[in-house]
Amino acid sequence: MSSYRTIEFNGIKLCINDEVYEPAEDTELLLSIVKIKKGEKVVEIGSGSGILSIISAKMGGKVYSIDINPFASLATLCSSKLNNLDIDVINCDMLTCLRNITFDVGIFNPPYLPFEEYDDWIKYSWSGGKSGSEVLVNFINTISARRLYILYSSLSNEDEILEAIRKRKMVINRKIEKTFGFERLIALELNAEGSIS
Repeated sequence: MSSYRTIEFNGIKLCINDEVYEPAEDTELLLSIVKIKKGEKVVEIGSGSGILSIISAKMGGKVYSIDINPFASLATLCSSKLNNLDIDVINCDMLTCLRNITFDVGIFNPPYLPFEEYDDWIKYSWSGGKSGSEVLVNFINTISARRLYILYSSLSNEDEILEAIRKRKMVINRKIEKTFGFERLIALELNAEGSIS
């Protein structure tokens, strides 16, 4: 893993390279609301450097980290080893390689910009489809979990995202927003109706 370099983010050592999304303000915003109970089964989609998975494991979760980008999967594996954590790392497109599994918690800091650029692995980390919401809506429609932590941008199609949440009968339990320049980021904690966080 010599092509990877080590950085520190929120006191956590992480492995990244030029093909892996480096944690930024969006990551920090989502991290600020994530709460994992000891023993909960957690899946993070789009693990990148592995920061959200690592924090979830440190909180006591049994964590599965999935990323379509093979460089990101290796970065997550490297980061978990740097932090002496046991995280199941899978290189896969969303949940296509995990069928009929229900999780306690699903986490996704998705690509949310309205672009379709997939000619480099790094571009998967920001290309959210034509509306900027397609990848997140796919996750909401596919995941089976009692609680979700997601993030999206004011540049995404918010109506599509909220409609997907409504159709899945999920309730917004917590919402925080932060503006960075011309963009507003929104982090949500969602609960399946009838479940208690």
